[in-house]
Amino acid sequence: MRSRDKYDRLRCPECRTILGSLAWQDPGLAAEWSPANPVSAWHVGPYASTPFVPEWICATNPAHVWTGSLSVRSNGAACPDCREVGKSKVELAHHAAAEECFPGARSGAVLRDKAFTTRKSWSADISVDVGGRQLIVEYDGEYWHREPAKVLTDVRKTADLLAAGYLVVRLREDDVPPLEINSTRYLEIRVYSAAPQPQKAMEEISSWLGGLESAER
Repeated sequence: MRSRDKYDRLRCPECRTILGSLAWQDPGLAAEWSPANPVSAWHVGPYASTPFVPEWICATNPAHVWTGSLSVRSNGAACPDCREVGKSKVELAHHAAAEECFPGARSGAVLRDKAFTTRKSWSADISVDVGGRQLIVEYDGEYWHREPAKVLTDVRKTADLLAAGYLVVRLREDDVPPLEINSTRYLEIRVYSAAPQPQKAMEEISSWLGGLESAER
Protein backbone atom coordinates (compact mmCIF):
# COMPACT_ATOMS: atom_id res chain seq x y z
CA MET A 1 0.00 0.00 0.00
CA ARG A 2 2.80 2.40 0.88
CA SER A 3 4.60 1.79 -2.43
CA ARG A 4 1.33 2.32 -4.30
CA ASP A 5 0.85 5.73 -2.65
CA LYS A 6 4.31 6.83 -3.83
CA TYR A 7 2.91 7.41 -7.31
CA ASP A 8 0.02 9.41 -8.73
CA ARG A 9 -3.21 7.43 -8.71
CA LEU A 10 -5.45 8.14 -11.65
CA ARG A 11 -8.94 9.40 -11.02
CA CYS A 12 -9.73 9.01 -14.70
CA PRO A 13 -7.47 6.98 -17.05
CA GLU A 14 -8.76 8.89 -20.08
CA CYS A 15 -8.07 12.48 -19.01
CA ARG A 16 -5.23 11.44 -16.63
CA THR A 17 -6.63 13.38 -13.66
CA ILE A 18 -5.28 12.20 -10.30
CA LEU A 19 -6.68 11.44 -6.89
CA GLY A 20 -5.33 13.84 -4.28
CA SER A 21 -4.93 16.58 -6.89
CA LEU A 22 -5.08 20.27 -6.01
CA ALA A 23 -8.63 20.46 -7.41
CA TRP A 24 -9.73 17.51 -5.29
CA GLN A 25 -7.81 18.42 -2.13
CA ASP A 26 -8.25 22.21 -2.03
CA PRO A 27 -10.95 23.38 -4.48
CA GLY A 28 -10.97 26.90 -3.04
CA LEU A 29 -7.31 27.36 -3.97
CA ALA A 30 -7.76 25.48 -7.25
CA ALA A 31 -10.32 28.10 -8.28
CA GLU A 32 -7.38 30.53 -8.59
CA TRP A 33 -5.37 28.18 -10.85
CA SER A 34 -4.95 30.00 -14.19
CA PRO A 35 -6.20 28.35 -17.40
CA ALA A 36 -2.94 29.57 -18.95
CA ASN A 37 -1.07 26.83 -17.05
CA PRO A 38 -0.11 23.86 -19.30
CA VAL A 39 -2.06 21.40 -17.10
CA SER A 40 -5.22 21.73 -15.03
CA ALA A 41 -5.52 21.74 -11.25
CA TRP A 42 -6.71 18.12 -11.57
CA HIS A 43 -3.27 17.07 -12.82
CA VAL A 44 -1.07 18.37 -9.99
CA GLY A 45 -0.87 17.73 -6.26
CA PRO A 46 -1.06 20.59 -3.71
CA TYR A 47 2.68 20.37 -2.94
CA ALA A 48 3.97 19.01 -6.25
CA SER A 49 7.06 20.28 -8.03
CA THR A 50 6.29 21.42 -11.57
CA PRO A 51 8.57 22.12 -14.58
CA PHE A 52 6.84 25.50 -14.84
CA VAL A 53 6.00 28.19 -12.31
CA PRO A 54 2.20 28.14 -11.98
CA GLU A 55 0.17 31.25 -12.77
CA TRP A 56 -2.66 32.30 -10.46
CA ILE A 57 -5.68 34.58 -10.88
CA CYS A 58 -7.03 36.21 -7.74
CA ALA A 59 -10.60 35.15 -6.92
CA THR A 60 -11.19 38.47 -5.17
CA ASN A 61 -9.92 40.64 -8.02
CA PRO A 62 -9.33 38.82 -11.37
CA ALA A 63 -7.16 41.71 -12.55
CA HIS A 64 -4.50 40.43 -10.15
CA VAL A 65 -2.38 37.77 -11.87
CA TRP A 66 0.93 36.44 -10.55
CA THR A 67 3.15 33.35 -10.42
CA GLY A 68 4.07 31.22 -7.44
CA SER A 69 4.89 27.62 -6.59
CA LEU A 70 2.25 25.13 -5.49
CA SER A 71 3.90 24.55 -2.12
CA VAL A 72 4.06 28.26 -1.32
CA ARG A 73 0.39 28.73 -2.15
CA SER A 74 -0.68 25.57 -0.31
CA ASN A 75 1.14 26.86 2.74
CA GLY A 76 -1.09 29.93 2.81
CA ALA A 77 0.47 32.59 0.56
CA ALA A 78 -2.25 34.93 -0.74
CA CYS A 79 -2.51 37.33 -3.66
CA PRO A 80 0.46 39.74 -3.39
CA ASP A 81 -1.62 42.65 -4.72
CA CYS A 82 -4.45 42.14 -2.21
CA ARG A 83 -2.24 41.33 0.73
CA GLU A 84 -2.05 44.13 3.27
CA VAL A 85 0.81 44.68 5.68
CA GLY A 86 -0.37 43.26 8.98
CA LYS A 87 -4.06 43.29 9.85
CA SER A 88 -6.86 45.78 9.33
CA LYS A 89 -7.84 48.16 12.12
CA VAL A 90 -11.06 46.21 12.66
CA GLU A 91 -9.18 42.92 13.04
CA LEU A 92 -6.65 44.51 15.40
CA ALA A 93 -9.50 45.92 17.48
CA HIS A 94 -11.02 42.46 17.81
CA HIS A 95 -7.68 40.97 18.82
CA ALA A 96 -7.26 43.68 21.47
CA ALA A 97 -10.73 42.91 22.79
CA ALA A 98 -9.87 39.20 22.81
CA GLU A 99 -6.74 39.88 24.88
CA GLU A 100 -8.86 41.70 27.46
CA CYS A 101 -11.49 38.97 27.61
CA PHE A 102 -9.16 35.99 27.15
CA PRO A 103 -5.65 36.70 28.50
CA GLY A 104 -2.94 35.17 26.34
CA ALA A 105 -4.85 35.48 23.06
CA ARG A 106 -2.43 35.19 20.12
CA SER A 107 -2.64 36.66 16.63
CA GLY A 108 -1.50 34.83 13.48
CA ALA A 109 -0.48 31.53 15.06
CA VAL A 110 0.26 28.74 12.56
CA LEU A 111 -1.69 25.57 13.34
CA ARG A 112 -0.71 22.05 12.28
CA ASP A 113 -2.56 18.84 13.04
CA LYS A 114 -2.74 15.34 11.57
CA ALA A 115 -6.52 15.74 11.35
CA PHE A 116 -6.18 18.47 8.70
CA THR A 117 -7.15 17.11 5.29
CA THR A 118 -7.21 20.20 3.06
CA ARG A 119 -3.88 21.81 3.96
CA LYS A 120 -0.97 20.83 6.18
CA SER A 121 -1.24 24.08 8.13
CA TRP A 122 -3.61 26.98 8.70
CA SER A 123 -3.02 30.37 10.30
CA ALA A 124 -5.44 31.61 12.95
CA ASP A 125 -6.56 35.23 13.28
CA ILE A 126 -6.98 34.78 17.04
CA SER A 127 -6.14 31.70 19.12
CA VAL A 128 -6.25 31.17 22.86
CA ASP A 129 -6.31 28.39 25.43
CA VAL A 130 -9.62 28.47 27.32
CA GLY A 131 -9.76 26.03 30.20
CA GLY A 132 -7.50 23.56 28.43
CA ARG A 133 -9.33 23.82 25.09
CA GLN A 134 -8.09 25.71 22.07
CA LEU A 135 -10.39 28.47 20.80
CA ILE A 136 -9.94 29.87 17.28
CA VAL A 137 -11.60 33.14 16.28
CA GLU A 138 -11.57 34.15 12.60
CA TYR A 139 -12.53 37.60 11.33
CA ASP A 140 -14.11 37.31 7.86
CA GLY A 141 -14.21 40.68 6.14
CA GLU A 142 -16.34 41.23 3.06
CA TYR A 143 -13.42 42.02 0.72
CA TRP A 144 -11.54 38.79 1.42
CA HIS A 145 -14.38 36.37 2.05
CA ARG A 146 -17.35 37.15 -0.21
CA GLU A 147 -16.29 35.26 -3.38
CA PRO A 148 -17.45 31.62 -3.76
CA ALA A 149 -13.87 30.31 -3.83
CA LYS A 150 -13.10 32.09 -0.57
CA VAL A 151 -16.33 30.82 1.02
CA LEU A 152 -15.31 27.27 0.05
CA THR A 153 -11.89 27.79 1.63
CA ASP A 154 -13.56 29.07 4.80
CA VAL A 155 -15.72 25.93 4.92
CA ARG A 156 -12.71 23.63 4.40
CA LYS A 157 -10.62 25.48 7.00
CA THR A 158 -13.41 25.34 9.56
CA ALA A 159 -13.95 21.63 8.91
CA ASP A 160 -10.24 20.96 9.45
CA LEU A 161 -10.18 22.94 12.70
CA LEU A 162 -13.26 21.17 14.03
CA ALA A 163 -11.83 17.76 13.06
CA ALA A 164 -8.71 18.63 15.07
CA GLY A 165 -10.85 19.37 18.14
CA TYR A 166 -10.73 23.16 18.14
CA LEU A 167 -13.60 25.40 19.20
CA VAL A 168 -14.22 27.71 16.25
CA VAL A 169 -15.88 31.12 16.05
CA ARG A 170 -16.19 33.05 12.80
CA LEU A 171 -16.97 36.77 12.90
CA ARG A 172 -18.49 37.30 9.45
CA GLU A 173 -19.27 40.73 8.10
CA ASP A 174 -22.87 41.35 7.15
CA ASP A 175 -22.51 40.87 3.37
CA VAL A 176 -20.53 37.63 3.66
CA PRO A 177 -22.67 34.48 3.24
CA PRO A 178 -23.05 32.15 6.23
CA LEU A 179 -21.17 28.87 6.15
CA GLU A 180 -24.07 26.68 7.31
CA ILE A 181 -21.83 24.53 9.51
CA ASN A 182 -23.65 22.34 12.02
CA SER A 183 -21.51 21.67 15.06
CA THR A 184 -21.88 22.37 18.77
CA ARG A 185 -18.25 23.57 18.71
CA TYR A 186 -18.93 26.18 16.04
CA LEU A 187 -20.35 29.68 16.46
CA GLU A 188 -20.96 32.29 13.76
CA ILE A 189 -21.48 35.94 14.67
CA ARG A 190 -22.54 38.77 12.35
CA VAL A 191 -20.30 41.84 12.61
CA TYR A 192 -20.29 45.24 10.92
CA SER A 193 -17.08 46.93 9.79
CA ALA A 194 -18.76 50.36 9.70
CA ALA A 195 -19.80 50.04 13.34
CA PRO A 196 -17.53 47.45 14.97
CA GLN A 197 -18.28 46.29 18.50
CA PRO A 198 -15.36 43.98 19.29
CA GLN A 199 -15.99 43.92 23.02
CA LYS A 200 -19.60 42.86 22.47
CA ALA A 201 -18.44 40.08 20.12
CA MET A 202 -16.03 38.77 22.76
CA GLU A 203 -18.76 38.87 25.42
CA GLU A 204 -20.99 36.82 23.12
CA ILE A 205 -18.16 34.31 22.62
CA SER A 206 -17.60 34.13 26.39
CA SER A 207 -21.30 33.48 26.98
CA TRP A 208 -21.29 30.75 24.32
CA LEU A 209 -18.28 29.08 25.95
CA GLY A 210 -20.08 29.15 29.30
CA GLY A 211 -23.07 27.45 27.74
CA LEU A 212 -20.86 24.77 26.22
CA GLU A 213 -19.23 24.07 29.56
CA SER A 214 -22.60 23.77 31.29
CA ALA A 215 -23.93 21.43 28.60
CA GLU A 216 -20.91 19.13 28.92
CA ARG A 217 -21.17 18.71 32.68
